[in-house]
Amino acid sequence: MPRVLRVRARSGWAGGGVRGEQRVEGPRAGERLAGAVAEELRIRGSATPPMTPQLLKMPTPAQVMLRRGPLHDLVFEAARDALPTAPDPDEPDANGDTNDWVKRYRGACEAWESMWRQILQRHPERHRELVQWADGTDAERTVRNELLGSLPWAVEPGLLAELAAADLERFQLEILVAQGCRMRRAGSDEQQILAHFAGQLSALADREQVCRRVLGPQSATLLNLWCNAPVVWARHAASGTWRHLLNPTQAKDGSQQAHWRAPDAALAGLATMFAETVARALPFWEPAERYSEISLSEVTWVREIVLHLPTLTDDVKAGIRPIVHDARKRLSPHHPAFSPRHDQRRELEEILDTIERVLADPPPSVGGDRRRTALGAPDKVTVRELAGVPAQALSDHLDRHTGDDSLVEKALLACAASGHRSKDDFERVLRRHTSPDTVLLRLTKGLRGNLGGAPTWREAWTRLILARPNTQLALVRALPAWPALRARRDHHGRAHPSVVAALRDALGTDQDAWNRFATCPATNSGPSAWLRLGDLLDAAATGAPWPKPPGSR
Repeated sequence: MPRVLRVRARSGWAGGGVRGEQRVEGPRAGERLAGAVAEELRIRGSATPPMTPQLLKMPTPAQVMLRRGPLHDLVFEAARDALPTAPDPDEPDANGDTNDWVKRYRGACEAWESMWRQILQRHPERHRELVQWADGTDAERTVRNELLGSLPWAVEPGLLAELAAADLERFQLEILVAQGCRMRRAGSDEQQILAHFAGQLSALADREQVCRRVLGPQSATLLNLWCNAPVVWARHAASGTWRHLLNPTQAKDGSQQAHWRAPDAALAGLATMFAETVARALPFWEPAERYSEISLSEVTWVREIVLHLPTLTDDVKAGIRPIVHDARKRLSPHHPAFSPRHDQRRELEEILDTIERVLADPPPSVGGDRRRTALGAPDKVTVRELAGVPAQALSDHLDRHTGDDSLVEKALLACAASGHRSKDDFERVLRRHTSPDTVLLRLTKGLRGNLGGAPTWREAWTRLILARPNTQLALVRALPAWPALRARRDHHGRAHPSVVAALRDALGTDQDAWNRFATCPATNSGPSAWLRLGDLLDAAATGAPWPKPPGSR
């Protein structure tokens, strides 16, 4: 039975009255239908308007068609060619209000980007085709930026790598602009600048763009901006176009976690390429004006460098430290600039903390996730910080500082503070100490000053000590009395044998001593929670006054 399709005649398609209907039959019905729709789109899109925000609310037939998918090649190409053109920057303003013109033009640009974002999202199978079509047109930069910056997870891995590499190639232009503008700022004239860069400019397709940016600015403000061009590019890329590529595990596709087509290794390679490229901007950084307010983008690009560079050389560290110092100074309450909002300040401080930790203690392995676990200099890291990292990150940190007994002692205490470290974790850390036979007694005697914290930390430390085989009597006596007395060896609820042995050794068969010990002032919380088991046993055995709790820090 022949296939029958009905196509509305020209004046009735996409709204309006219907003049009549055309019957399309046979095996080529789909091709004829697509041709008819494509012809209708070409006619209706013969005069394409510049993009405006209104066209997102009242779209053209081409926009409506491209919101559907997938489409026949003929229909897709006709709709694509009939889309609104790029916003017109020379649109006159009847009122002569520059601010109003800037606002309208910015809105039109945002609408243009939104239109292309919707198309690229709807037609993932045509990404490469659209990149090739847009080459050399007003849509080229928008199409590429939207694929890189808005939905890179949906891009085929080969195309994603090509787009990323092409984007980074543009960075060389920023370097040339900054070098040329600095020569100009230093007093060189146009001929000297052109002669100095003649060889590099001759190999550039964008030679005119570079010359216009270097030689065009007349104001000192604009000239200083271009002198800082590589840093500006790096800031915008790290916080904008490259933000998802640099942090793929944090990317969201709508409200869901993004599922990347590119493998993790490929994404890590792109992040490394970015870091190696923008690290070249470090020598071009200059402090901001005294009264300028600090923004997140000023430090985000630096964080991406330290997270993704395979090796942090001394030159890189030297270039980063002044940026961090300047940011800390501008975050000071005494700085004359406006203080950032509380949430922005907190994020800024977190970024700066990450940078400083990696500079002080860069992990040996490559990869942003591992770099984020950098803990900083061993003498600065705290027990609480060590307790908050995964066991592998703690092990990596100890590997990088072999022989540092002070760090090992903090790691031992962190096993109790973390609340989830096993006795095996504890033993592995202990074996790193040069005096494993004596360190636990010393730490336990000074537990209040060494560890502190809530009852759960004392209980965890006591559990880890009593879990060791053949625990020495002196070590049991040094434990806090309350958790030691409550410790159990198994699920039957029996008191721990090591604690029972300590009680029998001190109190023997003296019933009065046992009675006195039953009234000891040990508690679960407060200062008396730090009373040592051995001190209380000695007082009960001799009838001496109860001891005072050991001193705090």
